[in-house]
Amino acid sequence: MYRLLIFLWVCTGLQAQTGSFKTFQQVCTDGKERPFVVYTPPKEVSKKPCPLLVFLHGAVGNPELNSAPEKYAQKSPLLSIADQEGCYVLFPFGQKGATWFDSVGTQMVMDEIAAVKKEFKIDAQKVFLSGFSDGGSGVYYLSMTQPDPFAGFIVLNGSMKVASMLGEEELFVGNTNQKPFLIINTTADMLYPLEQIKPSVDLLKEVNNNVTFRTPEGNHFMSYLPQEEGVLRQFVREKSRQALSQIVWETSSKKPQQIAWLKIAGVDTLSPRAAWHLPAKNIKIWNNKADLGLKNIRFTDKGIEVVRFKSDTATAKRMGVKEGDLLITLERDSVNNAFAMMEYSSKKRAGDSLSLEVVREGKTLTLKGKYNAGYPYLLFRHHRPSAKIEARIEGKQVFVRSSRVAGYEIDPKRTPVKIKGKPEVLKNNP
Repeated sequence: MYRLLIFLWVCTGLQAQTGSFKTFQQVCTDGKERPFVVYTPPKEVSKKPCPLLVFLHGAVGNPELNSAPEKYAQKSPLLSIADQEGCYVLFPFGQKGATWFDSVGTQMVMDEIAAVKKEFKIDAQKVFLSGFSDGGSGVYYLSMTQPDPFAGFIVLNGSMKVASMLGEEELFVGNTNQKPFLIINTTADMLYPLEQIKPSVDLLKEVNNNVTFRTPEGNHFMSYLPQEEGVLRQFVREKSRQALSQIVWETSSKKPQQIAWLKIAGVDTLSPRAAWHLPAKNIKIWNNKADLGLKNIRFTDKGIEVVRFKSDTATAKRMGVKEGDLLITLERDSVNNAFAMMEYSSKKRAGDSLSLEVVREGKTLTLKGKYNAGYPYLLFRHHRPSAKIEARIEGKQVFVRSSRVAGYEIDPKRTPVKIKGKPEVLKNNP
């Protein structure tokens, strides 16, 4: 999948916020310091604990950090929601080596949330994770690997496939444990076509009945935010973190994990899979996206310079395009901005015909051909043995069944109903 290497942001200028911004530094697990910005809502609504809205930015694979994080935060279209609902907003900043899909970046986000809770009056039951593009994909990743602290998840133009493809951990939709989702994907997204996104959302809905999916018109930009603001505000206003009386958790990681009151030691790969522990449901999605297959490009005032191809079978290379060519037109469309190539391809489908013009050594060449063929892909990568555990609390009794789990422990201090003494654990494995 083509991923933008810039910060995607569309807004109508600086928001008319009346709150304030403050930049902090977080020392991450790789020893590097990275900034994060906190927006404080107006004083008149921040005297009591307020919700916290965490926003993960796009293009998190960039090697360089954003050079002006506070200016970036000041342009956020989410500030209007923050002012109206009295929310703090946390803006983490990731980069290659500290993304929303690796242990450094995800721990950075969790540590920054903890730091904000200490520094500001945050309502711990109303912490929401949101993000756009790579950030939206990061929301999917954290919703299935570290969902516990969050009241809900807001996915803006994200991709579950990207979360699975880039994530260190394998993903299982059941791990969302009925936590609420507000998912927005646009009808003409040039990176994540709606026909590929909808099957993944449908799969999530099969195991989680707390999913709202909206499909406003638009491309891979947040220009729909003003018309969707009421929906987002209602989500933040009405949703709160609910204590879990029942937990489902599946993992292929050998690392200890905790979800609410259930601690899991990891996977026992030597144990057989229990009869009730069926293979995690996966789906095939047909990729009919038209792709020129350019891995690196350089935009100039004269066109797009081709730097590198994704592979030897890339559409443009098969048509005769060479590295160093300057792409100037796509059929009748001039290449006059950095998004022109993707905007053009978003109107096409795999196998469609196309023509383009390139300048090579001072000469203009017209090249014709067809886009790449479509192909099916699996939504999730599940290559390792997984463990699964299901637990529910009824009074002081905890019913558990597990498969390939190395060990587990019930934390009575975190159960929805406080259990005095050691809880009675009843195994109900078939």
